[in-house]
Amino acid sequence: MKIDEFSKISGVSVYALRFYDKLNILKPISVNQDNRYRSYGPEQLSRVAEINSLKELGVPLKDMSDFFSVSSDDSNVIRVIADRQISELQTKIKNIEDQIERIQASLFLYNNGGYNMMNGITVKTTRAFLAATQRKQYDKNTKKYDEFSTNLWDNLENEIKKNGGSLSTPCLTLYYSGLYLDQDNKIVDQEIVEPLTHELAVDKNSDVLIREIPAEEVASIIHTEGFNNIGVTGNKLITWVKENGYVVSGPLREIYHIDQKNPDDVSTIELQLPLKDS
Repeated sequence: MKIDEFSKISGVSVYALRFYDKLNILKPISVNQDNRYRSYGPEQLSRVAEINSLKELGVPLKDMSDFFSVSSDDSNVIRVIADRQISELQTKIKNIEDQIERIQASLFLYNNGGYNMMNGITVKTTRAFLAATQRKQYDKNTKKYDEFSTNLWDNLENEIKKNGGSLSTPCLTLYYSGLYLDQDNKIVDQEIVEPLTHELAVDKNSDVLIREIPAEEVASIIHTEGFNNIGVTGNKLITWVKENGYVVSGPLREIYHIDQKNPDDVSTIELQLPLKDS
């Protein structure tokens, strides 16, 4: 059949068929030497299907001639091609996910009033931001705080992902009493917070809330020993606030500045105390 007829049956444009011929991936059965008309056969529709499948795999047209030069019953060839394309796509996805995390971290730092590069205590103003939160109380007498905290974070993160949200860094904990503030209280009252970039709907019966964390004037200090001696750093911040004539106006914020290259590294923690004049 003539090229225009084959084009209609195959769904491939005449221009594309000529290009396939040039690339040696789909050559006509014959070419009229007088008028140069190309002729194709219905059996070549299977080659069109193969070309379309390889295009779906992301194989460039220019590379298909190498594939077709190998025996068509060699299934290993297509498997290698598919594995290579999957690997490349996974790398692209990882790069995009890393870029999203960097944007989220930059947005949080912007709302957080910047990152305190100094060793001492600074006063700065944060901006309000949207967050998913879960507030729970812990009895110190149970002596299982790590398990309590892990379960709390797991529940919050699962709720976010279940409802189509994504996790971000940094995240933080708000301490209302029992740790840092009102330290003699046997009950730790805390709220864990995952910043969000957009509204998220959660079940009305869920313990997770979607709310705005308010803008605050805060006293800030950076702790670089993970959770080792963090209570000492917290007391230093509280003492500084009192000595400088401020009054604590809200829960202490414990912010985890996670290293993007090493997500398991939580060595840098920022403590913030919301302030008001005495």
